Amino acid sequence: MKKGQLIYPALSCLAGTSLALHFQWGAFFLAVFLSILLIRILPTLSLVFTLLLLPASYFLASIQIEKNATELSPYQTKYSITFKEKPEIDGDRLMGLAVVKNGESVILRYKIPDEGQKDVLEDMTYTGLKCEVSGELKEPAQSRNLNSFDYQDYLNGKQIHWILQVNSLNDDQCSYPKTSLLEEMGRWREEGIASIHQKFPEAAAGISAALVFGERDLIKQETLEAYQRLGVIHLLAISGLHVGMLFAALYYILLRIGIPREYVQLILLVILPLYVLLTGGAPPVIRASGIMCAVILSGFFRWKLSPLDAVSLVFLLYLFIDPFATENIGFQLSFLVSFSLVLSSNRILAACPQKWKLIFLVTAVCQVCSIPVLLWHFYEFSLIGFVVNSFYVPYFTIILLPLSLLSFLFMILFSPAASVLFPFLNGAVIIADSVSHHLNSLPLITFSSGKPPILLAFLYILASGFCFIKAEKAAWGPALLPLVLLLVLHKLSIFMNPYGEVIMVDVGQGDCLIIDLPFNEGVYMIDTGGAVIFREEAWQKRSQEYSISADVLLPLLKSRGIQRIDKLILTHSDFDHAGAAGELIESINVGEILITPGSQQSTVIQDLSEKAKQLKVKVRSAGAGEEWSTNSADFLFLYPFDDHYVGNDDSLVLFGKMGGKKWLFTGDLEENGEGELIEKWKVEADVLKVGHHGSKTSTSDSFLETLKPDIALISAGKDNRYGHPDPEVLNRLKSQGIIIYSTADSGAVHYKYLGTKGTFKTVIP
Repeated sequence: MKKGQLIYPALSCLAGTSLALHFQWGAFFLAVFLSILLIRILPTLSLVFTLLLLPASYFLASIQIEKNATELSPYQTKYSITFKEKPEIDGDRLMGLAVVKNGESVILRYKIPDEGQKDVLEDMTYTGLKCEVSGELKEPAQSRNLNSFDYQDYLNGKQIHWILQVNSLNDDQCSYPKTSLLEEMGRWREEGIASIHQKFPEAAAGISAALVFGERDLIKQETLEAYQRLGVIHLLAISGLHVGMLFAALYYILLRIGIPREYVQLILLVILPLYVLLTGGAPPVIRASGIMCAVILSGFFRWKLSPLDAVSLVFLLYLFIDPFATENIGFQLSFLVSFSLVLSSNRILAACPQKWKLIFLVTAVCQVCSIPVLLWHFYEFSLIGFVVNSFYVPYFTIILLPLSLLSFLFMILFSPAASVLFPFLNGAVIIADSVSHHLNSLPLITFSSGKPPILLAFLYILASGFCFIKAEKAAWGPALLPLVLLLVLHKLSIFMNPYGEVIMVDVGQGDCLIIDLPFNEGVYMIDTGGAVIFREEAWQKRSQEYSISADVLLPLLKSRGIQRIDKLILTHSDFDHAGAAGELIESINVGEILITPGSQQSTVIQDLSEKAKQLKVKVRSAGAGEEWSTNSADFLFLYPFDDHYVGNDDSLVLFGKMGGKKWLFTGDLEENGEGELIEKWKVEADVLKVGHHGSKTSTSDSFLETLKPDIALISAGKDNRYGHPDPEVLNRLKSQGIIIYSTADSGAVHYKYLGTKGTFKTVIP
């Protein structure tokens, strides 16, 4: 095969693997691959080899998919496990990767009973540690809301099918058997990260561990989020550039001390795989190290291997070994950027004579090629990422990376020298973090448009490819035009969308409903849910507690392109209805907050009102008789009738007409309030949001007989401790022939409509 033509087998392998894993994406890559073959005429043998790889990669991936199944029995209770890495110890929870006796990987989870044992567990070295434990296998949680993180799917891609909840984990249950080289490298990595955590300056430890070992767990969550929004999160890892710089320096040093070139290359061939193990085996490190090994080996065997061939060869081998890697975001971005830079090097980058301009041009190539991936997974990208990367990449590469590596080496070899470097490293990290947090405070730094439909995602990829083809002729304006037009249309699509949607969000044991009207006429949220955190001792508190706002609501809103809530309606002040509101209004624009009369005396609403005042968000009471309309919908509050607040039975009750149906949203209204409501209003509803999560204190027979609903929506947490929805209520609903949708069983419930016709759909079928 001629020089530079290995990219065609790589494309063939991508198409075949994608067809096995995800048919729609596979069909797209197959169409792209065949189109390229029609344009680029390959020699017969090369063409045959390339085409044969298509079915070969498809069947190989299919075999791997078929083998990706568990052999463990959920009835088993005793296990012999071996830790493959140091588990995360956060508060009173220990969680990490372990392997059971049959070789199958599991996620081990353990609730630490006291502070003394936590201290013991934190001091242990885990990699290669074998323990005899008892426990229960549990299935990983699947996604319960559209476009939310699917932990079950994520673990399945790593060929992990169970979470092992162990009953006890003591040092007398564990021992260190004879370890393999792989485990020994893992132990060195674990001890190295622990040394950085203990001895480096606190502000610098997190970023240093990320740059030296590819470990981000020491970095504060707010810092990670700041770098994420700026589009420079990739710098908090070991990138291909870091690997290249490090081994180029090592290559130069070994040559300078007199070692022959051939022996230097052999040394690098031995060190590179070990370095991959030492740094955790992230896709960018595997890619960069694999490319270097391929280039060195090609020199030994006198092959003509171009940079494009080297990237393509590593890509091919990676997919053959692990076809599930195509679903890994790090893998996608790493190889996409590598291919883009290599393909751009001969014409686009080579045409730039000034080195300072080249930095900006390289950044532009990386930013443009990554837009489709970022929009698909994160629904946004940084508008200032181009500028920030142009300065941050040199800063991290020239200053932070060398300072981190030298500080770590000196800490091992001669600690007084490390103490001299620590102030410089600490200052450099503080500068980077401070600038990042300041930039994050600026408005309009991200482009957010929601998750693109799959057809639009295809068009984004084609537009990015077109951009590079046109840019070869130095015509960046026309080159970017299709991509910019797609971004504008995507952004405007929310105003042109004729579909409306009512969503009962799965927020666990709580309530939250979103009404998203057609043509962006209005977005209303009824309650926010709220995760109740029980009082704990300091040692039990976790660094990042579960947040309804950050983990459920904001990802859902962002995926739909929603950047403003016109009305946030809090039916009453219970934490499971209003607890997440305070955090939510800090992250998204809210027009006004409507509360039930008298609830402003509660602690939850008082705290919310104070925060809303700081953010200049209006908070006001609403009650029976208040109404408003849009072009396609009408709304009316039916309850309460007075200003005396007693709790559930003073919930705001909203009646709405939209999508060809009449809706009644009742909050936690109970039987007494239901009676007052139907005495005042002779109302019927097609869809009833059942009060108080299906508690038997709500949803009386007389209430149902008056409303005559066809469909009942129940918001309750899966396996909640209250037993909601109550069997008595379910029987009452079923006896009247009412169709029931419950978040406890089916996750989030969506009603999507066009005009007066719509359909209900659940996230979990």
